[in-house]
Amino acid sequence: MSELIQSQTIRRDMRWSLLATVSSLALAGACVSAQAASDADRPTVWIELGAQFDRLQGSEEPFLPGFLDSGAPRPFETVPSASIQRPSRYMLGGDGKLSFQPHGSDWSLVAAVRYGRSNTAKHEHQQTSVVNYSGVNLLGTQKAYVPLTNFTDTTSSHKASYLITDFTVGRDVGLGLWSGHNTTSVDFGVRFAQFTAKTTTSIHELPDDFSLRVPLPPSPFNPAWHKYKSYSHHHSFYAQNEVTRSFSGVGPTLTVNGSQPLSGDEDGGVTLDWGANAAVLFGRQKVRGSHITTGAYWANFQTAPQSTYNSGRKPYARSRSVVVPNVGGFAGLSARYHDARLSFGYRADFFFGAMDSGLETRDTASRSFHGPFAKIGIGF
Repeated sequence: MSELIQSQTIRRDMRWSLLATVSSLALAGACVSAQAASDADRPTVWIELGAQFDRLQGSEEPFLPGFLDSGAPRPFETVPSASIQRPSRYMLGGDGKLSFQPHGSDWSLVAAVRYGRSNTAKHEHQQTSVVNYSGVNLLGTQKAYVPLTNFTDTTSSHKASYLITDFTVGRDVGLGLWSGHNTTSVDFGVRFAQFTAKTTTSIHELPDDFSLRVPLPPSPFNPAWHKYKSYSHHHSFYAQNEVTRSFSGVGPTLTVNGSQPLSGDEDGGVTLDWGANAAVLFGRQKVRGSHITTGAYWANFQTAPQSTYNSGRKPYARSRSVVVPNVGGFAGLSARYHDARLSFGYRADFFFGAMDSGLETRDTASRSFHGPFAKIGIGF
C-alpha cells in the first residue's frame, strides 16, 4: 500500500515539474517573440541634421608694426589697434549624423560631420578734432575748416572655419543613471579635424600735428600764392599684413553616449541625453604670410618728402608636426517618438595647442568651440 502511495506522489511531482517547465518555455518564447517584434519595429537607420551657435576661443598675435610703439595708444586713440584686429568670437554652423544598427544587434555604425565658419570685417578711424584755420593776405582774410592730421586708420578682416568628422563603431552596453529603458553606447573610431583662419590688416597713421596752407586768392605781390597747398613737418606711415593659419589632424577617438528617459515609454517621451569624447590627433600646423611697412617724412613746407622708408614685401612661412589632445562633451533634452526626435542642448570641444598663433615666430594656442545646438532626427 505504501508503495502505491509513493508511486502516485512521484507521478504528481513529475506532472508539476513538466507543467512548470512547459510554462517557463512558453513564457520565455513569448518574451523572445515580443522582443523580436519590438526589435523588428525599431528603425535601423537614423539621419540627424542640426545647427549650432559656437563661441570661439583662441588667441592670435596682432600685427603691430614699429611705428605703433608696440601697440601703445596715441593720445587721440580710444580703441587700440590690437583690439580692432581681434577675431570674431562667434561662429555659425551645422552638423549631420548617419547611424546604422542592424536588427537583433547591439552594434552600430556612425558617421558624423560638423562645420562652422565666421567672417568679420572691422574699420576704425580715429583722429583729433576739427579746428578753425585763418589765412591772411593783402586782399583780406579767408577762413577754412581744416582737420588736424593726427589720425590712425585701421582695417582688419578675419575669416575662420572648422571641420570635424567622426567614423565610429559602437555597442550598447546597457548602462544607465537610473532604472528604466535607457541606453549607453561606447564607440571607438577615427576623428579628423581641420581649422583654418585668414587675417588681412592695413594700418595708416599720421601721428604728428601739422599745418595746412589753404589756397588764397592771388595778390600783386604773390601771383602764384593760390597754387600752394603744402604741409609742414610730419611723418606718414603705412603697413599691411596678410596671414593664413591652418591645422589638419587625424587620430583615434573614444565616445560615450547615453540616453535616460524622464517621461513616456519606449514609443516616445522626453529623455536626458549626454555624452563625452576624447581623441588624440596627429597632424600639422601651418602659417604662411607676408607684411610690408612704408614711411615718409616731410620737413617744413615741402611738396615732396625729405626721406622715405620701404621695407619691401617680407614673406614668412613655417610648418610643424604636432600632437593635439582633444576632449569634449554635451548635455541636452530630446522629445522622442518611435521614428523621430527633436533635441536641444549645449556642446563643447577643446583642442589643446592646435594652432600656431604667431606671425614671424611660432606661438601655439588652443582652439575651443562651445555653444547651444538644436537638431532633428528621422528613423527608417
